[in-house]
Formats: sequence, structure tokens, C-alpha cells
Amino acid sequence: MLSLMLLMDFLFARLLGRPARPGSGASAMNPSHRTAPLCLILLALLGLACRSPLADLPLDRSRPALQLAVQMEDHSHRLSQLWSGSEANSPEARSQALERHRATFEADLRREAAARGLALDPAVGLSLDLKVSSLGEVRAKYIALGILSGVAWGVGTGLIAHNPRLALGLGAYELVEESAFWIGGSLLMGRWSSPAVVEAQLRRRGVEKPLWEETYYVLWARQELAEYPKSDQERREVQLQASLHKVRKELFKDLEAMPEFPRGHVLSREQRAPAAAQ
Repeated sequence: MLSLMLLMDFLFARLLGRPARPGSGASAMNPSHRTAPLCLILLALLGLACRSPLADLPLDRSRPALQLAVQMEDHSHRLSQLWSGSEANSPEARSQALERHRATFEADLRREAAARGLALDPAVGLSLDLKVSSLGEVRAKYIALGILSGVAWGVGTGLIAHNPRLALGLGAYELVEESAFWIGGSLLMGRWSSPAVVEAQLRRRGVEKPLWEETYYVLWARQELAEYPKSDQERREVQLQASLHKVRKELFKDLEAMPEFPRGHVLSREQRAPAAAQ
């Protein structure tokens, strides 16, 4: 440890152009003239290793800037799971309801970004991509994955025991049990909860792999829903907007963990875009 400290003292002495401390071994090492450039490179690499994804963008602004893209996938089956009212259930009506939810969600994101001093500029190279992959209903793929995971567990248990009959029996049992659980549960959750799934990625232009990614799952947003008037809390669109509001809070909380990201400014209900107005 002492020798390492002496070596570091010598390197910084060479870098800063001051004599090394007595006893540091400088005269004995007789390093070449390349020592100072190597130290500069080492310090630069250490600085790069500690940088935030926001550190170099934007290059010509005094505040961080991002692109923002919000997409909505359409896996809907019933309009009543997305919007209150007497309108007939049709693909066009469901698509319009989903677009209203997407536009409201994006408007709230932009309001909070502006309140934080975060610029949203489509010209910069860092983008926050959000995809609402499920809203109002539990998607069939999640049901299928849940059923298959149970069946795989049953079959795997039998195979580990080297008993094909046990594997077949457990697999069949898990198929029946998991189907009842996931199909029945999804119907109940779609009716008595306000599910939302949002996939988030922070990407840099020209880099294939995301710098950061997370998926947010919400079944019910009781605290966020309580911020709306009681007369509106039974409306389906308000319940789903409360779930997306909860996602937005968790998203910015995670982004705040990154160095250089602007710290919080929580929007009041009045500042957020009203669901029914979109």
C-alpha cells in the first residue's frame, strides 16, 4: 500500500511539474517523458467511466435535453375497458380512446419536463422512448406466459425425478390450474383494476443497445386516483390516467437516480392534462 501511494505521488508530481516528495523513489525510477501523457489518459478514462448518460448532451445548451417518443400498442378487445360512455365497441372507437390516453400521457410528461427545466428537443442524440404495451386489459401474451411457466414447472419436476408419467400428470394438472388462475384472474383484474404496462428505454443515436431500460407494471393506482374528484373516480378513463400518472412518477424517480438529471417538481392535479379533455 505504501509503495502504491509513493508511485501515485510520483506520477502526480510528474503531471503537475513539481518535485516528488523525498523518499518517493523518483530518482531511482527514472521514468520516460511519456509519464505525463499517460496520466492524462488515465484520468480521462476514469472520468468517462463515471459519466451519466446525460453528461454530453446537449452540447450547446445549459440544461439537459432529450427526445421524447410515446407509443401506444393496441391489444384492446372492449371499449368499456378503456373509456366510459355508451359508444359502440369497435376497432375505430378503441383506437381513438387509446390515442386520447397516449396524448394525455405525453402531455403530462412534457409538462413535468418543462417544470424540471428539461428541454425536449427532437434534434439531440439522446432519446427517452416509452411504449404503453398494455392498458385497461391483461394482454394474452402475459396470460400465455403465466400458463406456460406453470406447465414447464410441472413437466420439469417430473423429468428431474426421472418419471415420465409424473411429468405428464403434473404438466396436465398445471395446465388446468394455471389456465383457471390466469384467465379468471385476468378477467377480474380487467374489471376491478386499472392495469397498465409501460416499457421505457433511454437510447443514444447510433448505439444499438439501450443505455437504460425498465418496464413498469401497475394494477391499481389508489393514491393517484384519490387526487381526482370523487365524481370522476368511477370513470374508466380517469382510472387509467391515474395508473399512467403512477408510472410517470416512478419513471422520473428512476431517472433522477442518474447524475445530472433535473430534480423533482411534482405536478398538481390542476397542472396535469385532464383525461376527459383530450
